[in-house]
Amino acid sequence: MSDTPGEVEILRTLGGVNADTIVAALRGNGIPARAHQEAIGKVYALTMDGLGEVSILVPAEFAEQAREVLAAADRGTLALGDADPTTDPGPEDR
Repeated sequence: MSDTPGEVEILRTLGGVNADTIVAALRGNGIPARAHQEAIGKVYALTMDGLGEVSILVPAEFAEQAREVLAAADRGTLALGDADPTTDPGPEDR
């Protein structure tokens, strides 16, 4: 899904609001992350047949750590680190 070399998709979710929350949690734990969504899903706010899906992308070297953060969130044990989740480490192309 990523056009950026060295990035991997760790998750797909429906809608930008969900994606923004996930990206913030990853960034809050020091993981550079971004969301990518196909334009048609965003423009028409469609969430069917794959439209409206948002991919969460991280550099390959952070993939395992990112999966651990997501697993902690699923277990209800996620704690944010010292990183500033509002800092944008890379371009958004959602």
